Amino acid sequence: VQNNPGILKPLVKQTLDFSKELRSPQSLAVMAHALAKISFRTRKSINDSGKLWELLEENIVEVAKTEETIFDSRNCANILWAFAKVNRKSNQLFRLMENQVLFRIDN
Repeated sequence: VQNNPGILKPLVKQTLDFSKELRSPQSLAVMAHALAKISFRTRKSINDSGKLWELLEENIVEVAKTEETIFDSRNCANILWAFAKVNRKSNQLFRLMENQVLFRIDN
């Protein structure tokens, strides 16, 4: 992968194709963690990773805004770690994750 980041192109395409189906907090957290880990370990940007991160962020924000969805502390930690690791800034996402964590603390 380090010598040929294009090898991940089919994986990226497949992920983009079904990205709107990623709706559970655990799926979103695992996807974010995996993308960040691949990017960090290979020290290379994944082809079309910007699109992936945008879609992932949109899905996380949309799901986190629903009142019936609660991200557990592990999912919040994985999402926050992933976005920080790849230097993606999203005030809206960070605020929503903060609210999720505070909700868990209060209940």
